Amino acid sequence: MNVDHLRRQFPHTQHQTYLNHAAVSPMSRPVQAAIDEYVTERHGADPGAPIENFEAFMPVMAETKERAAQVLGTDAARVEFIPNTSTGLNVLARGLEWQPGDRIAIPDGSFPTNVYPFLNLEAEGVDVDFVPTDEGAYTLDDIERTLRPETRLLSVSWVHFLSGFRADLQAIGELCEANDVLFCVDAIQGLGALQLDVEAAGIDFLASGGHKWLMATQGIGLLYCTDALQDQLRPPTGWLHGPVDWEHLDQYELTFHDDARRFRTGTLNSIGVAALHAALGLYLEAGPAWCEERVVDLSSTLATELAERGFQRYGTDDPAHASGIVTAELDDPSALFEHLAAQNITAAVRNRKLRIAPTYYNDASDLQRVLDAIDSFE
Repeated sequence: MNVDHLRRQFPHTQHQTYLNHAAVSPMSRPVQAAIDEYVTERHGADPGAPIENFEAFMPVMAETKERAAQVLGTDAARVEFIPNTSTGLNVLARGLEWQPGDRIAIPDGSFPTNVYPFLNLEAEGVDVDFVPTDEGAYTLDDIERTLRPETRLLSVSWVHFLSGFRADLQAIGELCEANDVLFCVDAIQGLGALQLDVEAAGIDFLASGGHKWLMATQGIGLLYCTDALQDQLRPPTGWLHGPVDWEHLDQYELTFHDDARRFRTGTLNSIGVAALHAALGLYLEAGPAWCEERVVDLSSTLATELAERGFQRYGTDDPAHASGIVTAELDDPSALFEHLAAQNITAAVRNRKLRIAPTYYNDASDLQRVLDAIDSFE
């Protein structure tokens, strides 16, 4: 992939340096075009365009699932659209038949999305055990010491939202399999930046929104569930969780699809699907391996340069756990954030720390602008 060609797909690169992909990402020209095409069709200005385009849009939905499955390393039947990560994790949390005394393990310091759906089960007698972490990092031994005979589920963030610690999913999956524990992943801080194979990693359930590293819109995301776990979950219901008999809509038969479509409760965010379709297309065109190499290289270079300037990094420098997130601890992160913003550089402040998150269309000139701005900060 030619970086200059890729950057032309993101017009904001002409006037600002955006390094906040761990929060919400800009949309590319293909994504904007896909949204415009969908809205134009639904607008009805073209006499030949179907305003009620449910059937016409189905091939796009099907291809979006195929693209998502390719990125995840699975079959499209195992993938379903969701509005956001929280919705997906609640499908799992509310779908399992829990028993009093069951336990769930979660790394301490996780983003609330990966905590609250499971803490909410405490009212049903389910206990949550937190894996001890050090600035978002933990080891397999930390997990193993936290697991108990009553532990039914381990849910981890693929990448820690603040430190950027990247979990070794395959090693964790093997540990969960050995201990007969279900393995769930909140993938939002890695999907679209790092390569993934859910089947090789032994992941039972995964949820991710599409507005961060995938660079689609807010309000659309992906759920993955193994066939074996699907049989254990009581899915939410709406009217699209199973086949629709359009001739007998008032004759109720609670029947579910035999694949991940059973988790679809109602009308989808079609504009979001159109955006995700285009975003995944650009990502696959660039190549997930190429994208990961660039993301890790950019973040590692940035971390090295910040360290040379005396910034203390929050998180590990271990290359095995590298992601696209670099976070620095300093006395007044908000002041530096505002200084960067005044020079059209977008970063973020989280937990009173400065977080910088480049992705694969960023280049050395973007990093140099950040470093020059930091050097001029007083």
